[in-house]
Amino acid sequence: MKTNYSKTERYVGKFLDASPQIRSLLKASYLKLNYFLYKEAGFQLALHPDVVLQDLSQADLKNESSHPLKHEFFGYYDKSPWSKDMKKLLVHRWEGGSSVSIVSHSLDTGSQVIGHTEAWNFQQGAMAQWSTEKSPGIIVFNAITNQNLVSVWVDSQGNSKEIPWPVQVIHPQGHKALTLNYRRLDRLRPDYGYKIPVQNFSPNQPLDKDGIWEINLKRGDAELIISLSELANHQPCPEMVNAEHKVNHILYSPLGHRFVFMHRWLGKAGKFSRLYVVNSNQVSPQLLLDHRMVSHYSWEDDEHLLVWARHPSAGDKYYRINVISGNLEVIGKDILDFLGDGHPSFSPDRRWIITDSYPDRRRQRQLLLFERNNNCVFSIGRFFAPWHFDGEKRTDLHPRWSPDGKKISIDSCHTGIRRSYILDISKLINQ
Repeated sequence: MKTNYSKTERYVGKFLDASPQIRSLLKASYLKLNYFLYKEAGFQLALHPDVVLQDLSQADLKNESSHPLKHEFFGYYDKSPWSKDMKKLLVHRWEGGSSVSIVSHSLDTGSQVIGHTEAWNFQQGAMAQWSTEKSPGIIVFNAITNQNLVSVWVDSQGNSKEIPWPVQVIHPQGHKALTLNYRRLDRLRPDYGYKIPVQNFSPNQPLDKDGIWEINLKRGDAELIISLSELANHQPCPEMVNAEHKVNHILYSPLGHRFVFMHRWLGKAGKFSRLYVVNSNQVSPQLLLDHRMVSHYSWEDDEHLLVWARHPSAGDKYYRINVISGNLEVIGKDILDFLGDGHPSFSPDRRWIITDSYPDRRRQRQLLLFERNNNCVFSIGRFFAPWHFDGEKRTDLHPRWSPDGKKISIDSCHTGIRRSYILDISKLINQ
């Protein structure tokens, strides 16, 4: 019984990209019909026999979480919940309402609430993250203070300071960060935006005053280094006429020499995406991909990027791109991409790639581990996705590597509660 969506079905989906409202309506009906036909009654999860799953708040901890049934999740796949020494893990705890708590689970001291914020969403939380290696132990998250979007920085002693800008990504050297307009995102892509009105960002900022800001973390000021106006005027195309523009998913390379981001516009012809790379010292965007669809990506090193995207050479695939030359190659052809788009990332030693899938006909998300040397894939888990965790409230697995490369962090709602989990894959990868 084939439970994955076929290439023909995906082609129809691509064809309907030009009619997003019709596509959304047909997709919802089609997904529910497929679930009715293919569902596995009572299914919650299935694991590879060499993989161990633990709830994050109770995984190897001396003190169990005092809120074992609360909704907890970490967020996006481009950040790690682990501290550098792997003794602490971050989550967002949601108990209903408009705010979440930033919680640190510790091997030594149990759970500790670091702070609270109304600047969050279910996909990326409040961008909670550990600061760079030069500032170990510092936790950063976005918040709203005096009707302004800010970032809060909390050290290991509990001392906190605010910088009057939210963050998206912190430079590996820790001296600067990049950010964008989360209020604009809420209007155009609410999955990744913040809903609370603020004074320092507008959902309708002019294109020449919106885009990507570089924050000087020592001084606390910021400069608009790439505007939406600049992007809209770079190799403009007919589909941009009267379109809405935004940027998202800014990501520094491992050494911080460059960063990538997605420029997306939405108009009468549907949704279009471009992928840009920028030299950190020159701030001159170089167009990497311009074939309508760009989705998720991850750095391998400072010159190579893994991205799920569309390209005339092979269609929708995982591509490994040299960001300097522009040369690309397909990774894991027909074995890593058979489930479609996912959230990929490299293990610390770059031997493995972890990625996930969106729900199949049975409403099951899969977790895939790709071994690059032998070009083989392990299905290390399947997780049920209840219908009420859908749309903006969906719980993607968003797999994330531990610093030692032996564990994977995921978020999942297969039990009917949004929780954060740890998968120990050490036995599997050491065979």
